[in-house]
Amino acid sequence: MLKVSVIIPTCKRDESLIGTLKSILNQTYFDYEIIIIDQNDVVSSNLANLINNNKEKIKHFNVDFQSGARGRNEGMKLARGKILIFCDDDIEAAKNFIESHYNNYSDPRIGGVAGRVTTDSDIPVSGGQKIGIIRKWDAKVISNFNSTVRAEVEHAWGCNMSFRKNLLIKAGGFDERLRGTQSFDDASACFAVRRLGYKIVFDPLAEVKHLFAPSGGCRDMSFAKKMYWFYHNYMIFHLRFMPRLLLPIFLAKKILGITSLSIRKKDFKVISLCVKGLIDGLRDYRQKT
Repeated sequence: MLKVSVIIPTCKRDESLIGTLKSILNQTYFDYEIIIIDQNDVVSSNLANLINNNKEKIKHFNVDFQSGARGRNEGMKLARGKILIFCDDDIEAAKNFIESHYNNYSDPRIGGVAGRVTTDSDIPVSGGQKIGIIRKWDAKVISNFNSTVRAEVEHAWGCNMSFRKNLLIKAGGFDERLRGTQSFDDASACFAVRRLGYKIVFDPLAEVKHLFAPSGGCRDMSFAKKMYWFYHNYMIFHLRFMPRLLLPIFLAKKILGITSLSIRKKDFKVISLCVKGLIDGLRDYRQKT
C-alpha cells in the first residue's frame, strides 16, 4: 500500500487544476499518488496531456455528479494510501507539502492534520490568537489558518487537510448532506475523527496558497444561493456536533446576522433564503448520512 494519496475533486477548473497538479508533482516526498475526481463534462487538452505524461502518479476518474463531499468520499474509496490528503483544485502547494503532512502521523494520537493556508488578502495572525476552533456557545467559526504557530485544533480548511484513512472511514467519511457550497464538510469530518478519541493538529509547515479561482466549483452560484447553502449546512453541523441546549442561542444570533446582512445588501430575498436554508437543514439532518 502507498503511504499517501492526494485527493482532488474538481469541477470546471481545468486551468487552475493544472497549476495545482504541477505544484504537487514537484515535491520533496515521493511515495504518493494523486487522485482526481473530475466532475467536468469535458477534459481540456492541456489537462489531458499533463495527466498522460504523469500516469505513474496521477489517477484520473470521471464521475457523473457534482458534489465536493461525495467527490472526497469517492476519492477515499479509490485511494491506496494510508494517509489521505485533501486539497482544492485552485491551490499552489509548497514543495514540502506532502512530507509535512505525513511526518505528523508518526504520533499515533494524531488522526488528522490541518495545513497552513495563505491568500493574497491575508491579515497577519498574532501569537495569541486562537486557531481552528468553533466556539461552543454560538458556533462561531474561528480559522486563522495563515498562522505560523503549531497548535491542536478542532477543524481544518478543506483546501488543505489530511486524515488517517482507516479513521476517516470509521468516522463515516464526509457528510454528503452538506451540499451546495460544501460549507462545513471539512469541519464535520474533523469533529467526527475527534469523537473517535484522536487529535487534529495544525501544522504550518504543510502549506498551500489558496488562489481562489474566480469561477468553477460552487463560485458560479448567486450570492443569495450561496447564503442558502451556507446556513443549510451550518444547521446540519450544529445539530450533529454542537450542544443541543445552545441551539436557541445559535438560531437567534444567526437570524440577527441574516437580517443585518439583508439590510446592508438591500436584498430581502437573502433573508428568506437564509432562513429557508436553516429550516431545510433541520429537515435534511434527519436523513441518513
